[in-house]
Amino acid sequence: VFTRKFTAMPLSFQKLTLSGMFSDNVTQVLQKLGYRLGKCIGEGSYCKVRVTERLLPDNSLQKLACKVISRKKASLDFVNKFLPRELALIKDLSHPNIVKIEKILEIGDGVYIFMELGEKGDLLDYVKNKGPLQETRAQLYFSQLISAVRYLHTQDISHRDLKCENVLIFSDNTVKLTDFGFARKCIDAESRKRILSQTYCGSAAYAAPEILQGIPYNPKMYDVWSLGCILYIML
Repeated sequence: VFTRKFTAMPLSFQKLTLSGMFSDNVTQVLQKLGYRLGKCIGEGSYCKVRVTERLLPDNSLQKLACKVISRKKASLDFVNKFLPRELALIKDLSHPNIVKIEKILEIGDGVYIFMELGEKGDLLDYVKNKGPLQETRAQLYFSQLISAVRYLHTQDISHRDLKCENVLIFSDNTVKLTDFGFARKCIDAESRKRILSQTYCGSAAYAAPEILQGIPYNPKMYDVWSLGCILYIML
């Protein structure tokens, strides 16, 4: 038996408390809310991404992706620092080349982030399967990525994990950024001064020299370096 306790949260956030936290209970809660989790399309040490179907009011089905994060498996640093920061940032993002978040549910020890599904997978798999992009397609995709990163930077947000795996390809020939697990604000809210980052983030193949050297760095400049790495891989 499970009980549901809703806490008012901004926009698409809902926090549910379950008594007797079992996977069957979670499945029942999700189904009551109109969500059915499907096959796993990505997996990390403490999270999985699953194809999801959402039942709409007209009884049609909407295909989504759901990032399922396990607090039990994650490090304390991630649970206490990076996860709250990610949830706070992604709910306010709105750009045609950033994956749209449909809903965020916190159920027991799990966090379920429902978002747009990139029908054609990520950019790295695309390059692996089809080889380098033609210049015109690379130019199209890269201009969209620049637009997304410019938007983030005008909001004083740095992604800090730009890589081909975090660029999803959609059937309408657009690409969108996803996975804001390392994103952070670049400006202090009170002083309005720039904040230098000291945390090692992202992947070594996309990391700027200062990150690899372990010295404080400008997170926006890190994003720009990583964009250059993505362009190199595309071509």
